Amino acid sequence: MENSTLEDSYGAFLPRYLVSDVLCATLAFAGLLIQSFIVTVNVIDWLKRKSITGADQIITSIGISRIFYHTALLLALFSSFYVTKIPEVVFDLYNLIQNISAFASIWLSTLLSIFFCVKILTFHNVFFLRLKAIILEKITYLIIGSVLLSLGYSLVFFLALPMLLFSNDFSDSELQIIQFVYMFWNFFPVLTFFIASLFVIISLGFHMCRMNRRGNVTSSTDTFLRIMKFTIVSFLACATYITITMFQGHIFYLYIVTLNIFPALHSVLLIYVTTKLRNLFCRIVHSGTKQLFMYVTQGVAP
Repeated sequence: MENSTLEDSYGAFLPRYLVSDVLCATLAFAGLLIQSFIVTVNVIDWLKRKSITGADQIITSIGISRIFYHTALLLALFSSFYVTKIPEVVFDLYNLIQNISAFASIWLSTLLSIFFCVKILTFHNVFFLRLKAIILEKITYLIIGSVLLSLGYSLVFFLALPMLLFSNDFSDSELQIIQFVYMFWNFFPVLTFFIASLFVIISLGFHMCRMNRRGNVTSSTDTFLRIMKFTIVSFLACATYITITMFQGHIFYLYIVTLNIFPALHSVLLIYVTTKLRNLFCRIVHSGTKQLFMYVTQGVAP
């Protein structure tokens, strides 16, 4: 996305956009709390057990990338309210951090979908078994690779695209080609996640149908169902994200709101699909609700 468009969105918050701005800030803050919960729980568990599973490594990495994303967005929103003119360097830094963290989140989410797929499926094909062993053994390297890929990808377009778009040496048709390539490469990580999610849904569907036909229904069926629900909702959320992004020029503020809903919703689904996170979250909610109920009843009691 061009700097001028984003700068208009962050640097000129007029009163008529106050509702969408407050909504964005609320979603960003809620997302920051959700990501902090995921990362804190997994880090504490890792310190206690001195080990961490591959899925927890990916989920924690997703949470950390989104903490950077939501923090950068909150700082940008805060600056737009209290700073008359955001310095271009500061604005560019916000933009770069958001791009890196957003792409890292998408690549890591794709990696998580692939991890679920190879972890659950029981194909005996030699190629699949070899691929499964590589993925399960090299999770840390795949996470680092995803982050470095996002970093390099963002830096290339962050540094090169403004020079291309604002140069007078290009014709309109050449600029259209450059913009098309830029849009395609922006969509590529999201499209990869979209395809990976679709593959997981189809693979899990065939796997569960085969289990039902053989009467091999075990306690892991509930886990499969949760992962299936998680992947389907993530798939639909990704499809919605792509649709709105295609028309961002016409519904820009809906696009900005969607950028905050998507990571928060996906992280809520991660809590749902992970037994450890789900149980702890339910205990916290139950305890908080109980304390609130006691406070209210004591407050209104004669």
